[in-house]
Amino acid sequence: MSFCLAMIVGFASPSQAFAAPVKKAIVVVSFGTTFPEERRESIEAVENKIRAGFPEYEVRRAFTSKIVMKRMAETQNIQVDSLEQALEKLYKDGYKEVIVQSTHLTPGEEYDNKIVAVVHKYAKDFDKIVIGRPVLVYDGSNGTPDDFAIAVKALKSQMPLLQLHDRSVVFMGHGSPHQHNPAYGKLQQAFDTAGVHAVVGVVEEVDHPNYGDAVALLKERNIKRVILMPLMLVAGDHANNDMAGDEPDSWKNLLAADGFQVVDIYLHGLGANSEFQNIYVQHIKDAIEEKYVKSY
Repeated sequence: MSFCLAMIVGFASPSQAFAAPVKKAIVVVSFGTTFPEERRESIEAVENKIRAGFPEYEVRRAFTSKIVMKRMAETQNIQVDSLEQALEKLYKDGYKEVIVQSTHLTPGEEYDNKIVAVVHKYAKDFDKIVIGRPVLVYDGSNGTPDDFAIAVKALKSQMPLLQLHDRSVVFMGHGSPHQHNPAYGKLQQAFDTAGVHAVVGVVEEVDHPNYGDAVALLKERNIKRVILMPLMLVAGDHANNDMAGDEPDSWKNLLAADGFQVVDIYLHGLGANSEFQNIYVQHIKDAIEEKYVKSY
């Protein structure tokens, strides 16, 4: 399945030369969160960076999580469009060119089923519709960008200087409950190649590297002190509860029980990181230029 979908129109005829400018839009699609502060600090911050970078485009928001949208409507009286609703509105409003930019980290099931599949349904409604790739796709081979090295550089900007070899940042990603997601292992390799003291794990126990894998790597590297960080766009339920919560099975408490000292917890989503925001801006530029099309 192609994740850069575009239908290109030809040059304007002389009769069209003085027509109104083509209406163009960017739909920023996130999983979503019910945490208001995280929406502002992470999701809205990314949207605002994109808005500033592409002033000729209308920028609109869409979420993929129906549960998040339902809870926001019920408890906060806030309505957020699904991608289907956002594209339907753009079509009715007369937009001709649309960039759909995912804020998802990897091209997994959520991305395939709730972004790529939806854009397929609306492809004929616009002169041009293009999907910007998620954060972690290419590894630099065959002339493609090294998305993993770029992500490591952005993540370093929010990490403390870890000059002592007995400490490391531990990142909690999401992972996939349905099939193994290799992106997290590749990100670990990118950290190691760059010499960055970081260990990657995922909250989904059936995927790898999971908590057990992360602990094994910490012990192998003789790490005693850890700093917890979410490897997610927002520091929502997973970060506040599964990673930093007070329950016995939170990573904070599991690590303590396994003999590690949790010296700090960073409760901010990746969307709050300005260097990470720049990744989405670049991916939109690539989508506009129809660069790095990848088929599955």
